[in-house]
Amino acid sequence: MLELIKTLSALTVLIKVKYISKERPKSVPCFRGQYPFYNTRGKKVLRTGTGRVFDVVKYSESDNKGTCPCGKCQHSDTPSKVWGEVRVLTATHVVFDDSEARQTRCVVGFDDNKSPVVSLEGWRVWASDIEGDGCKFTCVSCDLVLLDELDKMCRHFGDLREKVEDEYCRFSAVDKLTVIVSHPHGCPKQVSVGPWIHADEGEGWYTKSTYTTCTCPGSSGADVYMLGYVVWASRPHSGSNSEGNYSGEAGRC
Repeated sequence: MLELIKTLSALTVLIKVKYISKERPKSVPCFRGQYPFYNTRGKKVLRTGTGRVFDVVKYSESDNKGTCPCGKCQHSDTPSKVWGEVRVLTATHVVFDDSEARQTRCVVGFDDNKSPVVSLEGWRVWASDIEGDGCKFTCVSCDLVLLDELDKMCRHFGDLREKVEDEYCRFSAVDKLTVIVSHPHGCPKQVSVGPWIHADEGEGWYTKSTYTTCTCPGSSGADVYMLGYVVWASRPHSGSNSEGNYSGEAGRC
């Protein structure tokens, strides 16, 4: 379990977005009141959130995917023909669409103020669900060492989740353990542990959940890990209300 949390932490990224899409709706049923940042549509406003790397896709020259679309390569006379996509899970209200994804940076390895960090450039939204508040977007990089490291970590995380699920699934409804790794206020990542207090049951897994695990502004989009539940039912942290903190719906995007 400790190794799982460490690996989750290694895959957790700080998301910096500096643009608000003009396409943001005024209201969405899953949010009470006005949809986040509606009043600042079309403006360049820096805000932060959290995400988790969940997949890495690498391309070689033989894949015929062209050259790396990162800013460095686009301004180079010799752009890299070997590059990759780093796919990140977050909340839709953090990265709403392609226009916001292109103005997004993901900071990897921001464990403390002395950590050497790497910034990934956002590219496009891969999948999104406004109602469930889930977003999967893609960053691009030609840093092959980083791509290999993140790919290895994603595979390790998947293996660990299966082992933990097999070992502890019988305790899931008793211990109600919830773990969140996030970047509150855009600061170095923090690990929060606490119980969930309510979970809506979907088709064989829990979807939207409410919990007392600590979060702050900037934690939005962080992966909410609930002990003992299916490995692919990731859910992003969405916000808080009078009942507690709550997540988006697992498996919606």
